[in-house]
Amino acid sequence: YGNNFNLGGLSGFPFAGNTGFGAMSAHVPDDGFCLTIHGPHVGITQDGVVGKVERSGIALVDNCCGSAIAASNYLKGITDGGAKITTKLQQFSDFQQGAVQELILPHGKRLNDADNRMKELPYALYDSQDILVRDIINGGKGGIKQGLALLSGIQINTGPDTLDYFHPLRFDYYDADGNVVESMID
Repeated sequence: YGNNFNLGGLSGFPFAGNTGFGAMSAHVPDDGFCLTIHGPHVGITQDGVVGKVERSGIALVDNCCGSAIAASNYLKGITDGGAKITTKLQQFSDFQQGAVQELILPHGKRLNDADNRMKELPYALYDSQDILVRDIINGGKGGIKQGLALLSGIQINTGPDTLDYFHPLRFDYYDADGNVVESMID
């Protein structure tokens, strides 16, 4: 894929924001195109447990995505009424995790009502990220050179002996003026 520029952070959120998008755009040649890929990830074990994954060389079957699960547990504490009151919601030393917890808040009822919370969690994260990424592209559309393709979805991580998967949910092509000219998934 050649050169890449990382705009993401915990749980797949675009923490580099508008400034990062502008910096990335400055690296695209004048006659160049840009492929932007984003989305949360989720693990699935060999026996089908969603939200966990086997890792090479590690005996523990671990949470995946740990940040997303921690945010989901935080949200569950709020909706269940068991959350501890704290003044450290947005402390700088864990800023991204605090932001993930805030950005998942609108999906509380959706996650509580889900048949499988861990299966629904990456879709809730995706919906929040999709709004943010499209807003960032819209704000930075002056930096699009010839065109931009936005591919987004959910990365599915599996154990070390299996291939990972990507579940595409959006594949849009933007022209040089930042207008969506084609949605390739409908």
